[in-house]
Amino acid sequence: MKIKFYLVIFFIVSTSLTAQVTLDFSGYLYDVPTFYFKPASADFFGLEDNENIYPMNLTRLRLRPTLNFSENSRITMQYEANLLFSKMPIPLVEGTGMTNRQALDLHWRFYNKNNFTAQHFIDILYYKHIFDFAEVVFGRQVISWGVGRIWQPTDLFNPINPANFSKLEKDGADAFSAKFFISDFTDFELVCNFRENQKDYNYGARFRTNFSEYDVSAMAGYFDRKVIVGGDFTGNFFNAGLRGEGIFSYDPDSPDSNYVRAILGLDYQFTSELYGLIEYQFNGRGTACKDCYDFDRLKRGEIQNVGLNYVTVQSNYQIHPLVTINAGAMLNINDLSGYFNAGVTYSIFESLNLSLGGMYFIGSEKDEFWYYPSAVYLSGQWFY
Repeated sequence: MKIKFYLVIFFIVSTSLTAQVTLDFSGYLYDVPTFYFKPASADFFGLEDNENIYPMNLTRLRLRPTLNFSENSRITMQYEANLLFSKMPIPLVEGTGMTNRQALDLHWRFYNKNNFTAQHFIDILYYKHIFDFAEVVFGRQVISWGVGRIWQPTDLFNPINPANFSKLEKDGADAFSAKFFISDFTDFELVCNFRENQKDYNYGARFRTNFSEYDVSAMAGYFDRKVIVGGDFTGNFFNAGLRGEGIFSYDPDSPDSNYVRAILGLDYQFTSELYGLIEYQFNGRGTACKDCYDFDRLKRGEIQNVGLNYVTVQSNYQIHPLVTINAGAMLNINDLSGYFNAGVTYSIFESLNLSLGGMYFIGSEKDEFWYYPSAVYLSGQWFY
């Protein structure tokens, strides 16, 4: 599989280089010094010392070159090198390397000792061609399905854990995708997601259209050896934005593992400065049994939460054209654990942002968010 994948990329590049090529280049440098507070679950992390505060610093350099062969044809890559210093193991920040939506291991860790980890990887690498009637993409790409602001049940390719404030992009999935344009508001997309073993390939299809001022879609596929069907919608409810989506997962060999996952959300622009949202999630893939929480899959990034019912609220307020504050909270309704988050962002220049924020986790022993350490952070991001 790996040899075939590389041969296709080589063929695309070699044939495309005969055309007149232009290069676009962008990227950013991101640094987030953080102080984590020793959690009540310290034994879970193997922390046996007497320290109460653990420093962490993550520096990320992302390069985003694009080779344009014509207005309709290009190769896009996103490469990242990062350096992590941490005296506490933080799986969400450290990353998992190759994900279960990737066929090739394009992740290299070249230093990992004395609390330092240095690694680099290719997160995105694809060829895209746009026809009059369709567009096709081959390679490591972001496939954005779903309409939820916090959770996207129909996004079975690139989900991000909402509690991970240091991650800015979704992981790329190795895939071939084709989107056919039927009309201005209607399209049909097919996806084949490659994995290490061909028998583990994932397949999906999504039809999207507009009906009575609502954008609606239906999707179906075969993911992780399960049949998945679902859909989403987004539109207006009076002056608020209303959105919802859900899936049903069916495993013919294990009926007890069938589940429904769905979200429903509202957002509202109260004034030109104040925005707020509320979103509810039913996570049928999870459980109300605290001793049954699947933290291994959570740490690998395969799931976003381990419980059943969740609600979150978020708000942003622009106190100055260059300064925005945000605050929010998430609650696991079943075990009553959750977190509060707050922050302020200052746009010093058009290409430079500074942020100060924090997350405070609450929960009783073995609750979902009891395992997370609270933190305060200062981040800087420079775009070029």
